[in-house]
Amino acid sequence: MATCMFIGNHEASDKIYLTLLAVTEELILTEKVSTFYVGNNGAFDRIAQKALFSLKQKYPEIKAYTILSYIPGVKTPFDRPPLLETIYPDGLEKVPMRYAINHRNRWMLERSSFVVAYPSPFGNSSKLAAKARLSGKTVIDISREANDIFPFR
Repeated sequence: MATCMFIGNHEASDKIYLTLLAVTEELILTEKVSTFYVGNNGAFDRIAQKALFSLKQKYPEIKAYTILSYIPGVKTPFDRPPLLETIYPDGLEKVPMRYAINHRNRWMLERSSFVVAYPSPFGNSSKLAAKARLSGKTVIDISREANDIFPFR
């Protein structure tokens, strides 16, 4: 049983939803991915949560989690509740707030075989996708499939 994480730019457009949904379903069907991790710090994460929530209705055996970078209410309250069960990684409470998202992302990467990425060419999402490739993870960059709506060109 394989695990997949999502990483992407916090300003992603909802127009990538169908691409994200199709790629994720393909991972379930062809790669037998059964566990998914997604953050909660931007538009891309909300789109991925929505796709996973939808796919859980069709494939109830999959597990999908929102991995928190902050204890709820400590930095900011949820603007909207996560659609998925949440996990707050052990030890994250000891990490300075300014590094919490990066620490959470590394936590997800260590536990994943696949990475679905929608990186901006200049942000941490690009760095994490590159690190995933160097670590031998399979990285699926959906910006290629969604090239006509990629907001950074």
